[in-house]
Amino acid sequence: MQLGLSYKRYQLDIPPAVWSEFFDRLTDENRGRLITLKQLDDQLGDFEVLRHTPLYAITYDRPDCGSDLVVTVGRPQGLGEATYAHRVVCPQAVSIVTDEDGVVLSCTITNRDQAQSKISFQS
Repeated sequence: MQLGLSYKRYQLDIPPAVWSEFFDRLTDENRGRLITLKQLDDQLGDFEVLRHTPLYAITYDRPDCGSDLVVTVGRPQGLGEATYAHRVVCPQAVSIVTDEDGVVLSCTITNRDQAQSKISFQS
């Protein structure tokens, strides 16, 4: 039996040298899009931090400015500005999964302790 997949997925590793510009563009293209944010950690366990919340911004401070990555979200229905921030201290790796059209489906950020923050974008 052959299963007809409706789309393909591609995983891409994003090099640290372009993180700042990459997250600026990702924010511009996805602000207001609903996200779910999960924390995946071998020591603390896995848990859902946010569910179905509109993205406000993802920003990265270069190593000379603190080397933190911050995910901020807004209120439902787009009221007001940022209402919650999730900080990833000293990120070490960033990877994304896209569909065949290049639309980002998820973004995984791994910190120096190998814990991961996974942002899933809703269609």
